[in-house]
Amino acid sequence: MAARTHRPSPALLVSLATSTGLLAALSAAVRSRRVPPWERDLFALLNHLPAGLTPVLVLVMQLGSYPAVFVAATAAVLARRIGTAWSLLLAGNLAYWLAVAAKAAVARQRPAALLTDVVLRETITGRYGYPSGHVAVATALALVAARAGGTRWRRAAWVAIALVAGARIHVGAHLPVDVVGGFLVGWLAVCVTRLVVGEVGPQRSVPALRAALRRRGIDVAGLTPIHGDARGSQPWRAVTTGGRQLFVKVTGGEQRDADWAYKLYRRARYRHVADAPPYLSARQQSEHETCMTLLAERGGVRIPAVVTTAAMSGGDAVLVQEFIDAAPLHAVVGPVPPAAVRDAWDQVGHLHRAGIAHRDLRAANVLVGRDHVYLVDLGFAADDAPADQRARDVVELMVALSTRVDPAAVVAAAVDRLGAAAVADSVPFLQPAVLSRAGRSALRGRPGMLDSLRQEIVRRCPDRDRPAAKVVRFNRRTVLELLILGLIVHLLLPQLGEIRTAARLILHADPLAVAAVLLGSALTYLLSGVVLRLAAAKRIPLGEATLVQVAASFANRLAPGSLGGAALSLRYLHQRELTTADAATAVGVSRAAGAVSVVLLLPVLLPFARRPARILTHDATRAIPLLLGALAVLLVLAAVLAAPRLRRRGRDAAGRAEPFPDPVEPGVPVAGHTHHYRMVDDRLRRRTGHPVDAQLDASVAAGYLHYRSVTKTARPALPNAEQRAAVTSCRPRRR
Repeated sequence: MAARTHRPSPALLVSLATSTGLLAALSAAVRSRRVPPWERDLFALLNHLPAGLTPVLVLVMQLGSYPAVFVAATAAVLARRIGTAWSLLLAGNLAYWLAVAAKAAVARQRPAALLTDVVLRETITGRYGYPSGHVAVATALALVAARAGGTRWRRAAWVAIALVAGARIHVGAHLPVDVVGGFLVGWLAVCVTRLVVGEVGPQRSVPALRAALRRRGIDVAGLTPIHGDARGSQPWRAVTTGGRQLFVKVTGGEQRDADWAYKLYRRARYRHVADAPPYLSARQQSEHETCMTLLAERGGVRIPAVVTTAAMSGGDAVLVQEFIDAAPLHAVVGPVPPAAVRDAWDQVGHLHRAGIAHRDLRAANVLVGRDHVYLVDLGFAADDAPADQRARDVVELMVALSTRVDPAAVVAAAVDRLGAAAVADSVPFLQPAVLSRAGRSALRGRPGMLDSLRQEIVRRCPDRDRPAAKVVRFNRRTVLELLILGLIVHLLLPQLGEIRTAARLILHADPLAVAAVLLGSALTYLLSGVVLRLAAAKRIPLGEATLVQVAASFANRLAPGSLGGAALSLRYLHQRELTTADAATAVGVSRAAGAVSVVLLLPVLLPFARRPARILTHDATRAIPLLLGALAVLLVLAAVLAAPRLRRRGRDAAGRAEPFPDPVEPGVPVAGHTHHYRMVDDRLRRRTGHPVDAQLDASVAAGYLHYRSVTKTARPALPNAEQRAAVTSCRPRRR
């Protein structure tokens, strides 16, 4: 029996998501639109083909009929391909019944009900045409057969799908979009089948692998699969009849799909990715790894020698190398010898001097012997690699070695073998986004590893500390921001239709009235910012507070009950280092002030309600001086509150106008008031450069404490000139 795994490959998940998304989008578009002109013309072209082709096309069309599912499964059983028969049976039935369900959901009628000039060349049953059930079944059977038969069946499978689709349009049963929907249904059915049945494991390839090696003159006595982190391939340990041990790497099928899916993910997320384009076949990928291995071996890198390459039926590629009796770095028992650490950096140096970047130097690809190291798996290697790719190699190997060796020793060995410049160039790439999945997993167990490596590199390479490089195009926060932006656009887009109407009304309105309304609207944001600034426990810039109020007005369009604006104001105050209680209090006070202002303005505005426009214009003209005076007062008040110098002068004037309290006796103890005394000391230290002596300046401290205790209820001046001069210059000011 063939061993199977139910862990889906990345390519399978991508295919499943893509087929589902395209099918849903196409179904929604078909349901809400009529037949477009291009689809009508394409249908007429195929439907009016010569009648002599009809018998042949009708015969080919039976490949997508429901009985064809059972015929294909029976043929697979007779060929002793039980697994393929089960996949054909499951995929065919899924495609047929998914098509039936989609027809009922979309309810798009046949061409004869939508068009006038339709030639029916066969009896058509059923009311609905989208999606095509024949094309869905033919696609499912063809894709399963192509996966089972290899490359020689793939072209025939695509030809069969195209012929069935053209035949269904020719007989007048479906429109072109119907057959496209049928293809998507069949693709989805195959993806679900692979997910349910599972992927074929390594035991299936044993007979074919033996035959491929025998054709290369290698008689194998035993084949044992090697389990581990072997992304993109299936490794084997082979023992020949002469006792020679070989490492056999098979690339193809799901493993190759995993590679192109991985490369697509890397290109979408990371900047400046130097990956080679996805290979069209497993043989191309295996040839690339063979070439990189031979170049590395010529450059002096200790790497398993290439014995031969081979090809298997089904398109799988085989790379045979000498077997190395060494353990991967993460599986080494006991401490890693220092000589092995130095040798690892030597091998990386040889590799980089040959112009090659490994680009996958995780612990699984570093084999450790007694005092030497082998580098393996150059499937992702790049020739003529730029400096940033070589720097990423250094970072990956540093993290892999630091899981077993002290980071300081790792950096010391790297500087000794590679040089300070090469190690210092890796500083911008000391970030989790650069590492492989295995490297990020190692970081989770040692959170401070990257900081330790950076500090050690900077210590050994002074003046080489540089900021982190921008390597990530998007992260979770970016995705969340895009989703929120899409939601905002979706909610605000229907309101854009009102802009033209509003613009037309503004153009026909009184310019003076429009200017007054715009000015009043702008002032509301300014005054709201002033209120929020006064209500906050800490000083916040007036400009930022005003912009927050403008943004809050947009947020209120999305959330009911002005919750969006309140949440935005709370978030802003949190960013300004206010506690949750202080931020909530400030927002509550500003909201209450807004409600009070509305209540106060209602008696002023209600008399103008429901009055003729001529009388309103006359009253507004008479009220302009009053409004301008109120506006001037508000602007002066806002300027005083916004300018720190004016605010301080106002406070000093208010303090000088208040009466003197009783004198304070010198020598008042300052114990228990260390916090206040420290504030005086800090202020004088900044002004004079010398701290206050606790014994000699006790009178100043005592006067200051008295000032602080009294200012809870009043702002008096101080009892004598010395204390007044010292404390006035030292008291903490609001920032």
